[in-house]
Amino acid sequence: MNSKQDEITEEYGRLTKHPEGSIRELFTIAVPLMFSILSGSLMMFLDRLILANYSLEAMNAAAAASMVCAVMQYGAIGIASIAEVFVGQYNGAGKYTKAAQPAWQMAWFSLFLTAPFFAAAQWLGPYVLSDYHYHDLGLPYFRWLLYFGPIFPAQTAFSAFFIGLGKVRLVAFATIIGNIVNVVLDILLVFGISSYIPALGTKGAAIATGISQCFQALILLVPFFNTFHREKYHTSCFSFKPKLFLKYFRVGFPSALGHMIEISAWAIIARMLISVGEDYITVMAIGQSFLTLIAFGMEGLQKSVTTIAANFIGAKKWDKVNKTWRSASKLLIVLAAVFSSIMIFYPDPIISEFLSEETEDFARLFSILRITGILVWTFFIFDGLTWISAGVLIAAGDTFRVMVINVASNWLFALLPTYVFIVLLHGSPVQSWVIVNCYGIANATLFYIRYHRGKWKHNNANMV
Repeated sequence: MNSKQDEITEEYGRLTKHPEGSIRELFTIAVPLMFSILSGSLMMFLDRLILANYSLEAMNAAAAASMVCAVMQYGAIGIASIAEVFVGQYNGAGKYTKAAQPAWQMAWFSLFLTAPFFAAAQWLGPYVLSDYHYHDLGLPYFRWLLYFGPIFPAQTAFSAFFIGLGKVRLVAFATIIGNIVNVVLDILLVFGISSYIPALGTKGAAIATGISQCFQALILLVPFFNTFHREKYHTSCFSFKPKLFLKYFRVGFPSALGHMIEISAWAIIARMLISVGEDYITVMAIGQSFLTLIAFGMEGLQKSVTTIAANFIGAKKWDKVNKTWRSASKLLIVLAAVFSSIMIFYPDPIISEFLSEETEDFARLFSILRITGILVWTFFIFDGLTWISAGVLIAAGDTFRVMVINVASNWLFALLPTYVFIVLLHGSPVQSWVIVNCYGIANATLFYIRYHRGKWKHNNANMV
């Protein structure tokens, strides 16, 4: 853009040079976020794959333990990520000197979590983990992931600053570097090096994940404190401000609580599946690993919708918000068509990475996992539509309704049917993913109804 165009962009807090709310603008913001999330997804996928090669029991134990850890981690991350909404609204409204405040208050929030995370790591395991390889595989992974717990929301807070401003390439760069570090450390710490590093198994995987998050946070802090950001956005003003802290916390807490309750339901589902048989948790764990390979698409869309919508909401451009929703839905369909190649037509190479021919009941499991790939793909579409609508609601601060819908649909359409059809009626392992799809349809429908009615516009009053 020439200097005149730059001045216009500066005046209105625009994020890109493309037409506002267009597919091109959404694509420009979404692609770096998708690469960032893809890097994180690949990290999780490779974690599972490395552990599966260490032992299938290690992968299953870590998958079950990670669901329990995620209740606390994603609750904290959910609260910290609300910073990007406020940063986006401040930017859209032209209140640039306030843009760093949300990131700092959420960084303080992360610091306050140090004691709770440490206490949970020390004493919570016996009450929340299953007996499945508890002492040798489950508990070490659980404890070390929680020791690093506070760094996850801290990294999210500083990422939120750059995402809210539309500077998503930097976030993608930090995530990719951090996850390269994670994979290297995974291999070294899980398997060890004879005479130098002992094989730490699941404990090593958790330590690698924690160190990688530290790397990401440090990479983001360097530009956060550069001269430009200090002068324009006052990023050096790090003092704790109780009123602002409570303001951001009140908006972020309902959505985070919803995530915590939702993940609690998935943790309970994992325990149910373990109690029914190892095949059930194996199919669920590998299915989740499939999802991590493609979930970056819907998560990147959701984050970009939230970022763009928050800027439009701050500028009171309501028609552009609706245009963004339509653009995101079109991009979701394109992504689904691309992902069908590996989820529907050619999933065998991925499945083969998790199963060896020596695996008990190899042929039956392989067949079940092919069907699972199709069901994961359809869930991707439903969940993508859910989070496009939720992205707008979150950008508007309608987080209480997000919590209510998420919790109700998860417990009514996922947990309860799993108990009835899998535990009581002994349904097949693949039926668990049929239930997940029913949950996805219900969630997408409820979120769209809330978005379409437009009541979220009134919830935005006085946010910035």
